[in-house]
Amino acid sequence: MPGQGEGKEERQGALSRPIQSYVEELALCIEANGTKGPALLWPEEPTTLPALVQLPRPSRPEPDAAAPVPGGPHTEPLAAELGRRLRMRVRPFYRFLPVDAPATKGEPSGSGSTVTVLEGACRCDLTRAGEAPAPGPPHPLGMRLRSGGTLFVPPDHTYLLSEIHAPTTLLELHLGEAD
Repeated sequence: MPGQGEGKEERQGALSRPIQSYVEELALCIEANGTKGPALLWPEEPTTLPALVQLPRPSRPEPDAAAPVPGGPHTEPLAAELGRRLRMRVRPFYRFLPVDAPATKGEPSGSGSTVTVLEGACRCDLTRAGEAPAPGPPHPLGMRLRSGGTLFVPPDHTYLLSEIHAPTTLLELHLGEAD
């Protein structure tokens, strides 16, 4: 019976259906685009964003600090499941960006990163590592990320987060080298 297996999985600490759906879609996105370039993902499951927002998260750092904060035990199952699917280590982080935060740079990690906007919005400009960004707007790989959007950043790209007009919370998943 379908209902029995679902309850048993949840009792054993499995991911909720919206989070599981997010992991599945994210794994497909990363596998399809990993060597081709950046990709933007909007989850198909309408309850994904509320489920991600409800995950307990660490305290915000000092008001002006925009550095990533380790995700803690509540994001570890999500990271572990994504890592299992991709056969690599995945480390979860939160980034809390205050209003009018200075531009914040994200460096490439191992096999890339994902940036999911949980609350708020920001501009994200992508540049290949080692290349200067194109002069003047609009940046050829720039976009406004809003709540619910996830950006896959390949390992050969850096990203610059700017134009923070409301407090913005990001869930970043740093992809490690393949196992």
